[in-house]
Amino acid sequence: MASRPARRTTPKGVQARARIVAEAARIFARDGYRAGSLAAIADAAGLTQPGLLHYFPTKAALLLALIEERDARTASFVREHTGSSDPAETALDGFVDGVRHNTEEPHLVELMTVLSAESISPDHPAHDWFVRRYEELVARLAAGVSLEQRVGRWHSEIDPVHAARLLVGLADGLRLQRLLGRPDLDHAALLADLLRRLRSGSHD
Repeated sequence: MASRPARRTTPKGVQARARIVAEAARIFARDGYRAGSLAAIADAAGLTQPGLLHYFPTKAALLLALIEERDARTASFVREHTGSSDPAETALDGFVDGVRHNTEEPHLVELMTVLSAESISPDHPAHDWFVRRYEELVARLAAGVSLEQRVGRWHSEIDPVHAARLLVGLADGLRLQRLLGRPDLDHAALLADLLRRLRSGSHD
């Protein structure tokens, strides 16, 4: 049997997908993934539920498209902002830049916080994505620490993986404090200050 031709994406289709993703982000951030309904998302996007399913065949597919798009946007910003093609060279400062960039979209920060908490359950559709994302982030930061150790910017006795996990944990904890009633908390500035102190300490 001949394979079906790939469905073309029209400008109208691109706009519809963008509306669906935007409304899904808003509703999942407000209600969580499990309570957020496709019917509510479709209605908010000006579509019927079958119309939404034309673009995203399942709720899980919509969720994964949403978080992958959000992550890709942050990664693109960091690459453009740092101006380097070496991930290790820009890992640490790029991490801070990404945190700072994300604070400009507070509803997406809230969304990712809610989803990461929900995805602790192994049967959550984003569980594997978040596990992989954290391990990739730790590996990237650890590579950055190792590079800075080689050029004398970090103490050589600091374990790069341990340092990376501490940085990720600190960023997550500060983000949660900001969401829990401290909107004035500049967690990107606090992370940047910590990196500066760790680097200056390597010369003591």
